[in-house]
Amino acid sequence: MRSALSAAKVTSLLGIFLAVSVLMGVIAAGLAAPVVGAAGLAAREGVGMFDRLPGDLEQNPLAQQSRILAADGSILATPAKQNRIIVESDEISQHMKDAQVAIEDERFFDHGGMDVEALARAVVSNATTDNTQGGSTLTQQYIKMALQAEAIKEQDADALQQLNSRSGMDGYIRKLRELKYAVTLEERLTKDEILVGYLNLAFYGDNVYGVEAAARHYFDVRAKDLSIAQSATLAGIVRAPTTTNPVADVEVATARRNTVLDKMVALEMITEEEWEAARESEIELTLTDSQRSCINSRNPYFCDYVTAWLLQQPALGATQDERFERLTTEGLTITTTLDRELSDELGEILREATPQNDYNVASAATIIQPGTGHVLAFNQSSEYSFDESGDKVSSTSVNWNVDTEYGGPGGMEIGSVAKTYTVVEALEKGVPVETTLEIAEPGLADENGVWLDNPEDDDPPQPEGETHPVGVFQKEDFQEDCTIGEDYWTVRNALDQNHDPEIELRTATGLSVNTAFATLASQVGTCDIVDTMTEMGLRAATGEEFSPFPPSIVLGSDYASPMTVATSYAALAAGGVYCPPLPVTKIVDSSGEEIPLETPGCERVIDEEVALGTVELLKEVVQMTGSGWTAILDGDRPAAGKTGTNNNSSHTYFAGFTPQLSTAVFVGVPTGAVLGEERSDMQIGDRFIEGPLFGSSLAAPTWKAIMEMAHADLPVEDWEEPSDEILNGKRVTIPDVIGMDEEEAREALREEGLTASVQQVGSSSPEGTVLYTTPGVGSSIRTTTSVVLHVSNGFTPAAAQPAPQQPAPPQQPAPQPAQPAPPQQPAAPPPPPSQPDPPAEPEPPEAAEPPPEEEAEPAPAPAPAPAPEPPPEEEPPGEGPGGDGPPGQDDG
Repeated sequence: MRSALSAAKVTSLLGIFLAVSVLMGVIAAGLAAPVVGAAGLAAREGVGMFDRLPGDLEQNPLAQQSRILAADGSILATPAKQNRIIVESDEISQHMKDAQVAIEDERFFDHGGMDVEALARAVVSNATTDNTQGGSTLTQQYIKMALQAEAIKEQDADALQQLNSRSGMDGYIRKLRELKYAVTLEERLTKDEILVGYLNLAFYGDNVYGVEAAARHYFDVRAKDLSIAQSATLAGIVRAPTTTNPVADVEVATARRNTVLDKMVALEMITEEEWEAARESEIELTLTDSQRSCINSRNPYFCDYVTAWLLQQPALGATQDERFERLTTEGLTITTTLDRELSDELGEILREATPQNDYNVASAATIIQPGTGHVLAFNQSSEYSFDESGDKVSSTSVNWNVDTEYGGPGGMEIGSVAKTYTVVEALEKGVPVETTLEIAEPGLADENGVWLDNPEDDDPPQPEGETHPVGVFQKEDFQEDCTIGEDYWTVRNALDQNHDPEIELRTATGLSVNTAFATLASQVGTCDIVDTMTEMGLRAATGEEFSPFPPSIVLGSDYASPMTVATSYAALAAGGVYCPPLPVTKIVDSSGEEIPLETPGCERVIDEEVALGTVELLKEVVQMTGSGWTAILDGDRPAAGKTGTNNNSSHTYFAGFTPQLSTAVFVGVPTGAVLGEERSDMQIGDRFIEGPLFGSSLAAPTWKAIMEMAHADLPVEDWEEPSDEILNGKRVTIPDVIGMDEEEAREALREEGLTASVQQVGSSSPEGTVLYTTPGVGSSIRTTTSVVLHVSNGFTPAAAQPAPQQPAPPQQPAPQPAQPAPPQQPAAPPPPPSQPDPPAEPEPPEAAEPPPEEEAEPAPAPAPAPAPEPPPEEEPPGEGPGGDGPPGQDDG
């Protein structure tokens, strides 16, 4: 049996042996004559097959890890399918090169890719014994590894099976092909280039590929700094990487290392002294995890966000699969906008602000650079973990800062952060900063928001729980496509305060008064406010527009992420220019060529003067009299912002900005997390919070701490003053409406941006005819000043016939009669009522001198058409915590 087996081996292997001999020009005659005849046909076929094999190895670039860098060039992560880092020859220790040659191919520098002596020895040994002996050179091994890597990359199972064939015709064909490739490769590359390729390609066990990744993983050093002992350890792994690596078995790895050292000293690569010292040393591991996944990144949440962002970039491929393949195999270098030091300190502040507590209150924040959209930093108070079995607050992999498309939980309710967009829309409609809002007399509602004193209700409901003063709004108060779903909506203010009939817009903004903003929204148009939100980049965390219903528009019952809020507010800081959030500035491929990014640029979304006016009003929040007084920055640094709180105080925000930075801070129970104890009278770390959790309780002081840290080396900057028109209203000339009927006169005034109220006068002129105006025709007034139309009632009482009134001459700068008392409200449901006259408007010193009788009024309210039944509200009409009381009492 043995002799038959040996003869079969000789017969089968003779073809490859003869092919090798022919290729080298050396025909060996040392084999026994009887077997030559039997093998003649196989030999000739083997030579022919060898000649027909391709000689060029068309290998795609090695799969290697990419690098995601912070703005300072430090590594955040190295995404890769294989943990490999390609290095050049001068980045590899000479000891490492010597060790690998010594153990794998000691005649590497003497042969031409095929070691005939070793191959002949292997042929004879395999033919005459039961042992299998390899004859591959280091070049052939490199060829095999390269082909295996290519087959794995292409997911070619058949090719991979052929590459692993060790017997039969498939095995001989594989060997022939590797020989042909090896000879061709040796003609084209230097020995050092082949050796460096081998060292970059080899698998060193424990999920590391290539010598650089292996050096970092096992010893936390660079490949160029490997010692003799370390080099011998790594070189000894390659032949059986799963069993001889020191993580798997340190004793086996030590024995294998010593074998390599023995070869090195025998080949005079090291001295006897070096050999002895290395052999006597222990393998000292300093294991370092790779950053192939974001879990090992210094900022794993930002790493996750950037990875998700990259997978959406068309510049990296047509599909997500193509982009992922390129990101994890092509050695890209991605430079991000992240300020790592700023982000690290941000994380520390957040963890100090919301340490682990019984209420499951956590925090997250994003810092955006106005004018560029660069995401400078974001972090959250949790530890990064895939263990989701706990409260999902102290540890989680969910990124609270971003929208769902980037792995976020769906955002958090922004509360009165949304009121900013009502301010923007009001200023765009001509409502000036220095205006006074008229608030309807409050109604009465119970804890559930049920209107208790509805005059049309013949059977008033019994209150449940305590009663509260509320603003009452009905469907016709809002634009028909953006109105409430029920018959009415009751709006509460915080601590039931600020229900005065008049309130300045500055005060309403500073204290975030819910009823005032519901009134303003009804005047400027709720649908138009939604459009403004969209233009300024505010959207729900799901990517959709904010809901077109007053509770969402006015009180912020929709959910948005801190990044979205910070980026949207940055448009105000930048004077009305919105820049989408941008986490990456440059991508370079492995050859150093930059890959152009296709990202949306910045664009002006609101007028600069409107932005400056909005900033002027939001500065009121960050004053000792404002709801955000706990966010006031040191050193009189100008800032503007807005607090936000949802109904049950589970979500609070402070979003604010300076000219240099825009930051949104969330504090509360993140969406998807487990609700803890009731959030009232809380002890969180060293801070006791009396009463409910508001935006001013923790979010605002946390924002202050973040911004003080972030501005430490930045100069103090401020915005320009808004124009007189934005502050006090546009000036227009009252057109000649004398003799018109009331509707014609109103339309003429509307065309000039003016509102009108009506006062009837006894006159024999036709009923409804305009007799004169106050102020007079031709007067120059602010658009916020309501014009009183004095119209004929169609008859003159006999007992008291008035003296005839003359219209004011066009050139007269001031109105003739004094402003009359406010007219009575119409009885039927008309367009929103004209406003009573507020006190005279203040003028800044530099403003032009107005007529002494001029008074400011809000802009005209849009006249609603009969409203069809709107879609049902996402939030039932009812109360928010609403409004702001004294400093520290936040909004809804």
